[in-house]
Amino acid sequence: MPIIPFGSPKQSQFELGRQPYLESVENLNSTTAFGTLRSHHDMAELLFIEKGHGRLLLKDGSVQLRTDDLVMINSDVLHDFKVSTSFMAFTMHVSSLQLCGLTLGQLTKSAQPAVLHISQEGQHAFLRGLLREVKLFAAFNDDGPERAEIAAHLVQALILTALKLAAEASSGSEDNASYNMGTRIKEYIDAHYLEDLKLPDIAEALHINLYYLSHTFKDLTGSSPMQYIIRRRIDEAQTLLLTTNMTITDIAMQCGYNNSNYFQSVFSNIVGMPPGKYRKTWSQ
Repeated sequence: MPIIPFGSPKQSQFELGRQPYLESVENLNSTTAFGTLRSHHDMAELLFIEKGHGRLLLKDGSVQLRTDDLVMINSDVLHDFKVSTSFMAFTMHVSSLQLCGLTLGQLTKSAQPAVLHISQEGQHAFLRGLLREVKLFAAFNDDGPERAEIAAHLVQALILTALKLAAEASSGSEDNASYNMGTRIKEYIDAHYLEDLKLPDIAEALHINLYYLSHTFKDLTGSSPMQYIIRRRIDEAQTLLLTTNMTITDIAMQCGYNNSNYFQSVFSNIVGMPPGKYRKTWSQ
């Protein structure tokens, strides 16, 4: 086997004197006591979903999560979870984390949690292996003096790998004109999806034709603009059902539907149950 050189690191990505360590690991499932927005002061959190799906609830919205998602949450970010009955995950709390250029407890510049979907190939497989090793090591009944140091090095490798892959995912196509336009379309829809938004309105606002609009957006997201708008509206409706006492009719109006019956039909088709049953099921 040929010699593969590595050498000494030229510069740490962690601030001088700040070496993050693994504070704790917690297994989560559908029986875990969720239901309150909470945050961790000066402590970052990484959550890996092993099975099932759910929603990450935030102060100003929510994020859909699925199997093999790695969620990176900055310190002091209020959050909670709503999960499926098959949900299995584990979360890692990391202390003394200070990446160069960021404040204590920050994994990303944005306050919004970052979600990285982990595949089975390449460096994603390596990251998956690190996650497996962290969980396995946490299960060992070992109180030796080296235990905390080994865990710290594992979580440091995990953080650096996850951030590298997340950066590659977000910047890999940034020079591509189609990607940039797709992003502009998505940003416009994200800002106006609760309005009476139609494709000609988007095309006129961005000075593009309808064909280019539809195909560019689908290349970026995998769904048509109207499918995305409907999904965003139903996502908003799910959040309002779980976090407010608004009536279903008021929620329908808030989410861009003037007809409550039509809203309930769309909601049932996407979620698999009507809004009233959804609120009752997840609020128990």
